[in-house]
Amino acid sequence: MDRKEEKLICYLHSLPRHEVSVDFAERVMEVVERKSRPYAFFKKRVVAALACAFLLVMFVTSWPIFPRLEISRYFGYRKIELVFYSPVQNPKTVAVAGDFSDWNYLDMEKVKENCWKITIRLRPGKYAYGFLVDGKEWVPDPSAPRQIADGFGNLNSVLVVDGLNGE
Repeated sequence: MDRKEEKLICYLHSLPRHEVSVDFAERVMEVVERKSRPYAFFKKRVVAALACAFLLVMFVTSWPIFPRLEISRYFGYRKIELVFYSPVQNPKTVAVAGDFSDWNYLDMEKVKENCWKITIRLRPGKYAYGFLVDGKEWVPDPSAPRQIADGFGNLNSVLVVDGLNGE
């Protein structure tokens, strides 16, 4: 040990020793709780008041920054009919797959020669999808206004389901 450390140790030993009472911790906690109660009470009241004001403004006004709340019979689902006119002459089967089906194929119903349709219920949102013709050819919807690359060299169509009207 060097001289500074020895001096520090001697000084610490020379300090008077005080005994702490048994109920010291309880008394400290009482003071802490007493001082924190008004703040906690005030904080809870302010948060509750702000939440009520926010909900009141959201449901009463028609400001466009808040989501429009619509509760329908089907809890927001819309009935969407997809119709596919095949560029391939007289295909035997047509199926549709997309975000809405976790990319599982849904068989479509043949309406007439080269025309297939399916009706599905979707929540409002944006979905990528495409058609599988005869189980081997991936075809984006020719009637869809938007298409995006799928990352595998093919294109997917984009379907936007509006939440403002419908069933």
